[in-house]
Amino acid sequence: MQPIKYRADVDGLRAVAVIAVILFHLNPAWLPGGFVGVDVFFVISGFIITTSLYPSIDSNVFSFSDFYIKRIKRILPLFYLVVFSSLVVAYILFLPNDLINYADSMRYASGFIANIYFEKQSGYFAPTSDSLPLLHIWSLSLEEQFYFIWPILLLCSTKLFAKQHLLKILVASFIGLVCYSQYSTLMSSSSAYYLLQSRGFELLGGAILAIASILKRERNIHFSPFTHNLVGMLGFASIITMFITYHKGMIFPGFSALWVVLVTSLIIFSGERQDSRVFQLLSHRKVVFVGTLSYSLYLWHWPVLAFYRYFDNSFTFSDMLLCITLIIVLSLLSWKFVEKPLRHTKIQSRWVVLFYLVLPIALSISIAKNIVENKGYADRFPNDVVEFYQVSLDEFKFHKDEYKVLEGEQPFQPTLLGIQSDEQQNLNAFLWGDSHGGHFRSAVDILGKEYGFSALYGGLGGCPPLLGASLLKGGKPETRCTDNNNELAKVIAQSTVKYVFLAGRWSMYTETTRAVGERGSRVYLGMDNDYSESIENSRQTFSKSLEATVKFLIENGKVPIIFDQAPAYDFNPSNCWLKKSMYESFRHENCDIPQEEVNKRQKAHKDIFSQLAKKYSEIIIINTQSVLCDGNICKSKLDGVPLYNDNNHLSYEGARILIREYLQQKASSNLKATLEQ
Repeated sequence: MQPIKYRADVDGLRAVAVIAVILFHLNPAWLPGGFVGVDVFFVISGFIITTSLYPSIDSNVFSFSDFYIKRIKRILPLFYLVVFSSLVVAYILFLPNDLINYADSMRYASGFIANIYFEKQSGYFAPTSDSLPLLHIWSLSLEEQFYFIWPILLLCSTKLFAKQHLLKILVASFIGLVCYSQYSTLMSSSSAYYLLQSRGFELLGGAILAIASILKRERNIHFSPFTHNLVGMLGFASIITMFITYHKGMIFPGFSALWVVLVTSLIIFSGERQDSRVFQLLSHRKVVFVGTLSYSLYLWHWPVLAFYRYFDNSFTFSDMLLCITLIIVLSLLSWKFVEKPLRHTKIQSRWVVLFYLVLPIALSISIAKNIVENKGYADRFPNDVVEFYQVSLDEFKFHKDEYKVLEGEQPFQPTLLGIQSDEQQNLNAFLWGDSHGGHFRSAVDILGKEYGFSALYGGLGGCPPLLGASLLKGGKPETRCTDNNNELAKVIAQSTVKYVFLAGRWSMYTETTRAVGERGSRVYLGMDNDYSESIENSRQTFSKSLEATVKFLIENGKVPIIFDQAPAYDFNPSNCWLKKSMYESFRHENCDIPQEEVNKRQKAHKDIFSQLAKKYSEIIIINTQSVLCDGNICKSKLDGVPLYNDNNHLSYEGARILIREYLQQKASSNLKATLEQ
């Protein structure tokens, strides 16, 4: 059995896919669904790999060694050129925390699990994309995982099943994977986006098309030119429509990606006849050349854009033209002098494994480890920059050794805030919240020392301090937060403390979304028997459960003191200030945020706070905006001190400055009068 010959139209389809992806990353408004170009690549990869694999497996001449050596020579030389070139630029440009993020992503990418790394990084504490030059490598890692698994599965399948049953088994598997992808997308869109198990059907779709094409040729089955033209034009028109109508806010991959797989398959099927119009369009010499460059273009385009935006966030049309030129030049040079010659060079397999695989992996891992151990080489920068950076990075966890420990109130953490006394009677407050409760520990510490009480903090990241509410996943309640909150409430009820501070990322729970700069699944709340995932139910649950929590505290003799949420950013404001001080191109950037945006984002939870405060006179609300906002903007720096640790969490010193400033304002009179009693 002979493999299908070279398909120029498939290279042309690669050109369409890579151009769509690049246009989307240049400006999503130009091509909102351009991101599905990656899905087109997945189908093409499944088709091309299986077109090569299946005939050799069926003829019993397949060699794992030959297959993987070809893959290594095809993928890794250019990959490591981009990785190490980006490392040099990151060392020059990146702030220490961003360099550490790059080192971590480089380490995972070298192990072919970058998609797993970025899936873990998405969500609550995710860095913004402009500091992740290897973010696009997730798709390459996913394909590499497919290359490891698919030859084994295909070989076993051909041995276990007769030819007439093989396609049926693969189609059934395809349907199962599509259904799993849809379920996984609804459960956790971030995991579904990055992981092979929820993307595998796209590669398998291309593989099924390859095997079907081979078997069709074996059985001398042919379709009319009209059929090839019709499905080709339908497929091409559909994929262009998807580029325009799909958008990043939709449920994806799941069933939405299934349509991409189907229409891409139609285009590839149409191109089997060289007289079809789609073949003639995609096999044009210039289009094919762009397709030949597609791997280089894909690997270079995102680092160029990420570094440029990191250095200059204005990104005007002239900036875009400069980036496009740089992407093209780098792609041409690397294709001609690295990708093509090293792919076709004659060298023994053991040297390929050593120089193309083992040594680069060892080098990248050791460099990444060294960067992390040296904390991102902060000494690259002037002393004032280093000092500012260290203050912004400072968190309460780095100060635990400065505080005494008070056991016996688990699951509250034993680190003692406020008055540092071993006497239990001085414990007069609890701080209860998610990670935003955690970032207010230094503020409660200030209050405790000012008004003579000790306090303990309890809570989990991403878990709102709300009784009766559950975080939802796939329409089902998660028990982690609920169980922990119930345990904390039990200790509160049994204690003699007078004050309970509540703090959370409130707008995340009422809006069901994180800040713009973060990726990850939506955050839904539900209670009782209503676990529908909607913003309406989340807000209703938030309102009811917050009132239940406040009522519980009051009935148990506690004063509820609520920290309002500090404004969240779609970038790291402290890093913004640092870049303003270092780069002339960043001097025009605004590192604060319009108060109008903050008010819009926080309106729902503030309305609920206001209603509760009218109903329960015991409630005290610490209004962070009275310190951070002036009516026009909300500030991310006070008295030259950075307030934020990332895009939404306050630093150790930021929370301390905020509460000190708040105590100087008239708005704090109710809080002070209560704590003085």
